[in-house]
Amino acid sequence: MSLLNTRGRVRPTRILAALATTLVTALVASGCASGDADPAAPTPQQSQSDAPRASSGGVALPAGEGTTSYPLTLASPFGETAVAQRPERVAVISAATVDTDALLALGVVPVLAPSTIERNPWLDETLTAGIEERWSSSAADEVSAEQVAAVDPDLIVAMDAYDMTPQRFEQLSAIAPVLYAESEALTWQEMTREVGEVLDLSEAADGVVDDAEQRISAAAAAHPEFAGHSAAHVVVYEEQYGAAYDSTPGSDSAALLEALGFTLPDAAAQFGEDDVVSQELVGSIEADFLLVSLVGTEDHAYFIESPLLRSVPAFAEGRAVVNEAGEDGTNSFAWGLRQQSAPWLVETLADFGSQAVDQ
Repeated sequence: MSLLNTRGRVRPTRILAALATTLVTALVASGCASGDADPAAPTPQQSQSDAPRASSGGVALPAGEGTTSYPLTLASPFGETAVAQRPERVAVISAATVDTDALLALGVVPVLAPSTIERNPWLDETLTAGIEERWSSSAADEVSAEQVAAVDPDLIVAMDAYDMTPQRFEQLSAIAPVLYAESEALTWQEMTREVGEVLDLSEAADGVVDDAEQRISAAAAAHPEFAGHSAAHVVVYEEQYGAAYDSTPGSDSAALLEALGFTLPDAAAQFGEDDVVSQELVGSIEADFLLVSLVGTEDHAYFIESPLLRSVPAFAEGRAVVNEAGEDGTNSFAWGLRQQSAPWLVETLADFGSQAVDQ
């Protein structure tokens, strides 16, 4: 049996990785706090699989469903690796945490995970507490092969990878089979289902996806006024990184806005190849509902207070909502728009949309 990571789409970006750098810096400065979460926010959905059990290595792992046949071949642009039997010790080497989120949503506790999970308030702390080792993750760093090998994994997950090379893939695949996907090549639904298939948890993965989508559908049903209105999400980083148009066609954030009943502005397509919002393109971010999320501790006035932005009709007419960063510079809400946190944030997003549409 072969599992191919060839679905989806890849959207290049020049500054998206800046978010990971900002977050890891904030985590270090704040003693690895969990970010700017509302302590009253709902907890993440539980897996619909059997209760997690302890694997031979002591790691929580739900019982297998018997739907995946092994050996399983994992294909990638760098070659194939083979999973001989059901994995029990999973190491995650992607800093962005989307794949870590997928594992934890299934009740699977990896033996190695990025430290950036500490700013994901939607994760179940009883599961994250069981992670054996957290590697210090940022956009500029990668976990060493020696550190990966030290946790003795039988599966390495890199499903939101920015910087994989043939040499690094060869090095990692000598340790364990590698489940790989280039950054943003898969939606979070696709990623959850692929991880579920490799771990013999396909039914549980379908349950996780269905639960999240049902919650989004319920929010959409509660806001019929969104129909026919356009929406856009722009992330504003510190000045050295600039601003990025996040809700490009095909992105997870665009899919979430569309699932709530919004449409994408025609101008969204022009950011598909390069998401940087330059001065010349500020006027192109106009939408009936314009969500602007701030990331970083430095002053964002260079963008927020600029005459160009203030002349955008959404700002001039009160249809723009500014989503502030926390005191430590993190913005879990902005990051969550591209991950499995939809049940945690969808009602807040709908409230933001109502503020704009009601103007």
